[in-house]
Formats: sequence, structure tokens, C-alpha cells
Amino acid sequence: MGGELLSNLPWLKPLLRTEFYKQCECESLKQCSFFCRDCMGSAFCEECLCHPDKHVHHQSLRVYKSSSRPGLRVHSIRSLMDVSDIQPYTCNSSKLVYINRKGRKEHGNHINGRKGEKCEVCGYELQLLTSKFCSIECKVSSEIEVMEEKKEEDFVPISISTSRLIHVDPNPFRKRSRKGVPQRSPFL
Repeated sequence: MGGELLSNLPWLKPLLRTEFYKQCECESLKQCSFFCRDCMGSAFCEECLCHPDKHVHHQSLRVYKSSSRPGLRVHSIRSLMDVSDIQPYTCNSSKLVYINRKGRKEHGNHINGRKGEKCEVCGYELQLLTSKFCSIECKVSSEIEVMEEKKEEDFVPISISTSRLIHVDPNPFRKRSRKGVPQRSPFL
């Protein structure tokens, strides 16, 4: 994969940084539950989505809240990116994938008294053996790590031999004799 996800989806990084379910900047009392893939700005509410001057003909994603965390419905995001290796969660009979990783304090859980598979990035215990990540953020983080590892593999250090030192002349404009001994310039 090596960064294909980030390069093919420029809106993905801004989505991960966006804060959802706060009061919208417009004058409505509604919370921000939408993200525009075209504008890639801050989250906005349903009234902003319908406003004729704001996001007309833009591609927006609806963000849902489950267990106080923002998530996207699997059926709406899977056409944009592969989420088959991200742990899905059920919310109101819909499958969601969380946008951001779980917090550190939420890590020590056991599913039905047994230890489960863990997220490859943050170590959160997963419910499904087929899942590798707990969130979109962890999947993106994994790709960034793969990109950095490949850059390090491609880097070939140049070894410098210290057995032969090069002499650098501090005054390169001086005339030199045939034996390499500097001569005085007639202009000095």
C-alpha cells in the first residue's frame, strides 16, 4: 500500500483532525455532523449542508456518534476506501467504523473474558479476528509507518574513507609553482 490511501484520498487527513459534535459556527443550534470532502474544512451542521451558498454539489459525509466517538457508516465509506480490515461496530442496526483511535485509558478490556486480537497500531483489543485496526486513524497511521520504513530502506548511506584527507587551499587565487608550492602573486 505504502501511502496510496493518503495520496488517493486528500480529504482523509483533514477528516482525522476535524472535531465533530460541537455547536456549528452558523447561527443554528445544531451540532456539526457533516464533513465536506471538497472543502476539507471544519465540520458543519445539517442547515449548512442545505444552505444554497455553502456546500451545493459538494461531496459530504455524514458522521455519526456512537459511544461518544465519531464514526462513519460502513456502506457510505466503503465505496471511497477499503475498510474491510477496520473493526466495525453496530449502532442503531448500522455498521460503523470509528474515525479516531480509542484513548489510552480504554485499552485494557477483554471481550467475553478472553483476550482478543489487537489493533496493529494502538493495541486496542478487537472483536473480530479478521480486523487489523480499530479505526480509520490507525489504518492511516499504519500506512504512514510503512511509507517511512520504505524511505529508510531506499536510503543508501555513503561511506567516506578517512584514510585520505583532501587539502583545501584557503587562497585559491594564488599562483602555484610546478611543484605545488604557492608563489606570490605579482599584484600583492
